[in-house]
Amino acid sequence: MRLPGERNDSYVFKRFLVSFLLMLIIPLALSSFTYYEAVHIVETQSRDAKLSVLEQARDMIDKQWADMDEASIQLSFDSRLIGLFNVQAPLDNSPVLFDVWNYYKDFRSLAVTGSAFTNTFFVVLKNSDLVFSQIQTTDSTREFYDDVFHYDGMTYEEWHSVLFGKPHFREVLPSRKARVNGTDVSVITYMTSLPLGSEQESQGVVVFAIEEEDIMKLAGIDGANNHTFAILDDKGALLTGGSDVPIPPEIRQAADRHGYMHANIAGEDHLFVYTRSGYNNWTYVASLPIGQVMGNVYYIRTIALLVAAVTLVVGTVVSLWMAYRHSKPWKEVVAVLRAFWGNDHAGGKPEPHEKPNEVDYLQKSITRLIDNNRSMKQVMQRQADTLKTVFIERLFKGEFDDRAHMHAMLAHVGLDMRGSRFAIAVLRIYKQNDSLNAESLKELSILRALMEEVVREHIRDGGYLHTMHENELAVLIRSDAGSRKAFVADLDALFRAISRDIQERYVIAPMIGVGDIYEELLDVHYSFQEARLAVADSRSAGDGELAVVWYDRMDKKHTGYYYPTEIEIRLMNVVKAGNAPELEHMLRHLHHENFVAKTLSAVTKQHLLSDLESTERKLKDEVGRHLPSEAAAPDSGETFADIDNELRDVFLRLHHLCRSIEKNKKSRNTRLMDRIVAHIDEHYRDANLSLYAIASHFNLSESYLSQFFKEQSGETFSSYLEKLRINLACRLIEEDAMSIESIAAQAGYNSTHSFRRAFKRATGVSPSSYKRL
Repeated sequence: MRLPGERNDSYVFKRFLVSFLLMLIIPLALSSFTYYEAVHIVETQSRDAKLSVLEQARDMIDKQWADMDEASIQLSFDSRLIGLFNVQAPLDNSPVLFDVWNYYKDFRSLAVTGSAFTNTFFVVLKNSDLVFSQIQTTDSTREFYDDVFHYDGMTYEEWHSVLFGKPHFREVLPSRKARVNGTDVSVITYMTSLPLGSEQESQGVVVFAIEEEDIMKLAGIDGANNHTFAILDDKGALLTGGSDVPIPPEIRQAADRHGYMHANIAGEDHLFVYTRSGYNNWTYVASLPIGQVMGNVYYIRTIALLVAAVTLVVGTVVSLWMAYRHSKPWKEVVAVLRAFWGNDHAGGKPEPHEKPNEVDYLQKSITRLIDNNRSMKQVMQRQADTLKTVFIERLFKGEFDDRAHMHAMLAHVGLDMRGSRFAIAVLRIYKQNDSLNAESLKELSILRALMEEVVREHIRDGGYLHTMHENELAVLIRSDAGSRKAFVADLDALFRAISRDIQERYVIAPMIGVGDIYEELLDVHYSFQEARLAVADSRSAGDGELAVVWYDRMDKKHTGYYYPTEIEIRLMNVVKAGNAPELEHMLRHLHHENFVAKTLSAVTKQHLLSDLESTERKLKDEVGRHLPSEAAAPDSGETFADIDNELRDVFLRLHHLCRSIEKNKKSRNTRLMDRIVAHIDEHYRDANLSLYAIASHFNLSESYLSQFFKEQSGETFSSYLEKLRINLACRLIEEDAMSIESIAAQAGYNSTHSFRRAFKRATGVSPSSYKRL
């Protein structure tokens, strides 16, 4: 027979044992949760850091490609280079040798100053066998290929066939071993045929060779630690790679702008991070072996598991002992009863125990994350400063074709340039008979920096500084002055004070040229050109005078006609953009500068007309074949009625050419819009249809497609797509033959939840309520 004391003793023992075991399990569970959260944080941090490096490398390489594109376009418009296309080899003692040498001097100057020419760069001409490079010019492509630039395993004939076998336009060859100037390197080759965009036979090729080692440095890859870095083109083909670790095919097919994924390579887990360029749709990929990234975490895990095992064993023993200890009073009662029945049982006394707790890696992870965030803010600030500098430079050069583009860029870079009047001044340090060497350039740079400090003190928030050269600054001044006369007085006082302070502090007599005042920010490039002319005229001032010269106060009797190269380039860009209002504005400005502000002689006037007609011929050569046949005769009407006949005829022809391009552009836009709408109408049931997918299909950027669709249709792409899908869903609901889940899938939605939200947003009721109605 079981005694009551024995049943109570078993119940109490189990109760205390379970209580103490639960007290052990809860800390162990919390420790495990903390460990896995820490693993997630470490992996996320490593992934984000690598993605940040990738995005920086992507942006810098995109800038490099953009600079090479710009350099190719610049060369394609070089009339002297075009004139060498038809020169035949051999040259020997040909009279054109002087033209070749004369052009090469300017070519080298371009190669020294242009940012795109820091790479290995050369131009090969087919007929004359000429090669122009940064270090030499030669009339033998074979000698150039043998001595200067040579691909491993490729003969001269094969190389020549690669250059001229077919036209190239921004074509990039994958990484290949080459010998460049006696050094063995791996290079990625960029090629563009000349003339640019021509369907005729190639007459020349512009070639850039970018060393693979430079790209690896941008990506932070040093060839160690089994990391990999690769660049894939828009078709997924490998352009360059930093390791033999294979790239998963899912990355080549991914549609996201950036992301990451895990892959098992040769039994080792790798974390792949990738980002896609919006400039050329290339994919930049880097990998991190998880074993290296998580090495310390795995070591901590081993220690934690060992501690947990020991704690569990010791805790179980202590729990048993504590359960026994708390059940001792009941056992004493049982002992008394057993003594009464002839039984005896004794107990013992336990020793106390204390369990340790050791977790500290979370604090280290958070500290590293804060440091990375701070570093990213600094990088973003540097990028913002660079964007502002680029905007100011483009504004001064007149590279914005219309006001909408300029104001959009202005908002993007975060500059406040509001004002009713604008003017630009150029400040220059001129030291006569100085030789151009490293020491003098350094001295000029120091003097320019000192001058810049004084200018900043005076203009504060009322203007913007831009460094032009080692001895030259450009200053944009904006004002809300009520009248032009008041603004002129303010500028006179400002620049005289600046000139006086610079002379008193640093014994420098700067030359200051001030352009005319304009009421539109888009027109300040005129003021910049005028300021440069004015500062050149300021050399005539005496050494003790304050050399501040206004363009509109200059004696223009012997300055010739006004039609600088920068204005011609901008005029051509405006015509090719089909921006007729801006063209009319520019032509009236040319007329004012040449026939109102000054009086041209008959001979000078004919020179100006010849240059304008030359510009017209260049434009017709470039875009004439793309225009409809009826775009031959100039417009009639009252346009430019106040201008004399000869100049008016040229202006009208340019104006008509611009209108024709605008009309042709609108026609192409209509056809493109019809194709886009047809594609959407055909595939809108596909859940994968997106702005990115359509942009890729039509070889457009997402931002351009979004803006283009809104301009052409009057509604956004997303609203148009949603309208098609909701209309289909309404028809399917009215047929009452399918469930809501099936209708959501048929209408192109990935989930029923997103379908319900979109349906209610469009109709005001849920799909179920619409079905009941």
